[in-house]
Amino acid sequence: MGETFGPVVIQGEVTNFHQPKGNLIYFELKDKESRILCFMLSWELKVPIEDGTEIRVLGIPSLFKGSGGFHIRVQEIELVGEGALRKAWEALKEKLEKEGIFALERKRTLPRFPSRIGLITSSDAAAYTDVLRILKNRWSGLTIKFLPVAVQGIGSITRIVKALGYFNQKQDIEVIILTRGGGSLEDLQSFNSEDVVRAIFASQIPVVCGVGHERDITLADLVADQRASTPSNAAEIVVPDRREIINTINWRTDQIKSNFSLLLKRADEEITEKLSLLEEGVRSWKDNFVYLYEKLGQNWRSFVQSLFWQKEKLHSSLIKIKERFTFNLEVVKEQLVTQTRLITTLSPQATLDRGYSLTYLKDKQKIIKDSQEVKSGDNITTRLAKGKINSKVN
Repeated sequence: MGETFGPVVIQGEVTNFHQPKGNLIYFELKDKESRILCFMLSWELKVPIEDGTEIRVLGIPSLFKGSGGFHIRVQEIELVGEGALRKAWEALKEKLEKEGIFALERKRTLPRFPSRIGLITSSDAAAYTDVLRILKNRWSGLTIKFLPVAVQGIGSITRIVKALGYFNQKQDIEVIILTRGGGSLEDLQSFNSEDVVRAIFASQIPVVCGVGHERDITLADLVADQRASTPSNAAEIVVPDRREIINTINWRTDQIKSNFSLLLKRADEEITEKLSLLEEGVRSWKDNFVYLYEKLGQNWRSFVQSLFWQKEKLHSSLIKIKERFTFNLEVVKEQLVTQTRLITTLSPQATLDRGYSLTYLKDKQKIIKDSQEVKSGDNITTRLAKGKINSKVN
């Protein structure tokens, strides 16, 4: 490989485009007078090109020492021409739609009152001054971090992607405004590039995109969390208007005052009504109390007399109960004496006292009723009224 030079921009028509099985892509750029060999890595090709496509490339020119051959190491490609750009726009839009890049459900809600805003645009563009002016006029206390980038031409895509990555790496802002003024489809193609679209999609910070005018719709608009019709509209979307907020606060305050006054009036009416009911209730309770007190006074004597009569009746009943209990107790005692005498008369001991005896086998404690129940040699015991006799059968 020979000596290299700084990057250059070349425009021409693609010819001899071919992509071998490896990772390299080769083609030539030609005009009416000359042509030059170009190559790039296959994954770096972001737009569809073929023989006959008019393009503009950013690349590094270089010479081979041996042959002196001159070629361009391509870094970035821009399409030239309305037809090619429109075709590439439709193809990329269809591809990204299938991936769900533009899906509404993945888009995030913007902060209601942001204080730290990131701005990505060209410092030379009218969009820059318009956005700053509107932001400051509508809201105060803002910290605006501005990253100037090229918004069209070779190299602008890389700068926009890097700016988005920088803000996401710092994570010290709440919303990003990506904007530029209007232009042709060729002027806006940086905002239709796949790299920029995917960088917006990957952003962890909500992105508001305002490109050109109402009629200008880019792929960056479609993927952004919020699309603005113009740069000025982007600023209006990001921050509220202090006058509207003040008017809203005043209206809310008036509403609160009105509602509070109405609540006080209703509360006063309810309290008055409750006090009236309470007064009526107390008066009724008082009348009932007086009536009951008078009634109690009228019936007190009869109550005391009735109580005395009940006491006398209770005393008389207690005396009768006591007498009945004493009588029953004497009856029970007499019955107990009679039963005791009967038990004593019929007991075995009484029989023994009359001269009878009981004989039983000593070992088995069995009373002998028949002489056949014993045999010679058995030990027997004879129980008398007093004491007992042990014998042995012969």
